Amino acid sequence: MGEGRPRDRSARLFTARCSHIARPLPGQSQEVPIACGVLNDETAYARAPFGIWEEDGLLRLVLCNAAPIDVWAMKDILRAVHRFDPVGGAPVMVEQEELVRMTPEAKVFLARICHNDQRPVAFMAYDLPDRIQGEFFLRFHKPAFPFRVFAVQEDAQQWLARYSSGLRAVR
Repeated sequence: MGEGRPRDRSARLFTARCSHIARPLPGQSQEVPIACGVLNDETAYARAPFGIWEEDGLLRLVLCNAAPIDVWAMKDILRAVHRFDPVGGAPVMVEQEELVRMTPEAKVFLARICHNDQRPVAFMAYDLPDRIQGEFFLRFHKPAFPFRVFAVQEDAQQWLARYSSGLRAVR
């Protein structure tokens, strides 16, 4: 998850480097150096845009700080949800940190792909921009799965409990 500290543009992207030389292409007179390396785990490039875990029978999904959620990230989120709950009955509580931006294509993709009416999603909106984003998704994309926006976790948990089927995958 994001730590909220600013990143310096000069921060090292790689932890280790090696150099290779590419043979010159026809028409070129010099060899071209190629740099490759191992990504530094502390760079913003190495962090996932979300975190997911199971807690008390529900899946908790947190969209990380300043994460751009595009179609590819949405596919990763859906795969992770399916890995945690292949049966499809576990409710999902979604929270987002600051400055999360979901692309319009990701919203359309989510609304078109997810048709599981047994997997409710509670979107936690702790401030006005989050509430507007959640209500906009609900009204204009009309998801086929149960979706509601909440400001208080206890209210969300009560609503999610109504959908609990008790079906869980054995791991």
